[in-house]
Amino acid sequence: MSVAVSLTDLYKVQEGALVVYTTPALQSLLESLVVPAFRSATGIDVTLVYVSAGEQYNRLRMSGGHPEADVFLHASPLFLEKGYAAGYFLPFQVANVSVPPDFASRNVTGGHVWYAFAWSPLAEVYDPALGAPPDLTFINRTFGFPHPLLSNNGIYAVLFFENALGNLSKTAGARALAHTVVQPANARANILGIADHTFEVTLGYEGVTLFYQHQGARVDFDLPLLDGQRFVTPVIFSAALVKGHPNPRALDFIDFLFRPEIQSNVNMGPFYFRSVLPPYSDPIGGTPLPAPGAVTLNYDWSQWATLESALPKYVIGG
Repeated sequence: MSVAVSLTDLYKVQEGALVVYTTPALQSLLESLVVPAFRSATGIDVTLVYVSAGEQYNRLRMSGGHPEADVFLHASPLFLEKGYAAGYFLPFQVANVSVPPDFASRNVTGGHVWYAFAWSPLAEVYDPALGAPPDLTFINRTFGFPHPLLSNNGIYAVLFFENALGNLSKTAGARALAHTVVQPANARANILGIADHTFEVTLGYEGVTLFYQHQGARVDFDLPLLDGQRFVTPVIFSAALVKGHPNPRALDFIDFLFRPEIQSNVNMGPFYFRSVLPPYSDPIGGTPLPAPGAVTLNYDWSQWATLESALPKYVIGG
């Protein structure tokens, strides 16, 4: 069976279970699709540990040569790249599939640092009362800038504002931060902050937005609009292999994420993500892609240190 536990409960986990550190944004996909299918195919129990981005990394760093996690499933590769540079992750290759270059790290000796197994475009999420997504260049609405040090949402928001249109987007990011009172610390709070009128505009994952929209949350979304230009910023849900992982089937679990029965269903409700392997299909209610005229913003995650250095200035009072 699959087990979802807190970090403090890991000592209770039966010996032999494969331990996966992951993000709550993937909970439905993992618990309803991936883990039951993997257990059925292999008979292996999987323990899912839901922790925030920085907490995942710090827990691994403190474990030294005796990690309790076998696999990281992460919503951004920043900490995967950082951890690889520090010697916490192993390079690897997925078996029997060819993952498009935009969904895998650079080549390193032994394979890749990480592979994306699902993705979702960054969305501009807004109060339906606004009627349309406001241009972020001129934002004068209450904004929920997700916390960049506590959430992957925040990392992607910073990535967008730092890279979309250079100085113009950085100025827009500063303006959005000036209109932010609450900085949501996870994907749920990010989207539901719109629904409960805590703020009027935010940047979040399309897949998570669709999940809550289908649960009845009154939110609208579109691709982020900046100076009249729409952008596709891929939020890439990625897998990495922990160095010294205690379970020998860890790589089998990562390979399983690319099986046809997984990739062909990641876009279905209640998951609403997108496959990294063709043929590509939009999730129900998702933005039709490719979007005419939209600019795709692919980030070189090997430059993680540059992005990380920009995060603190997007914290209120930072």
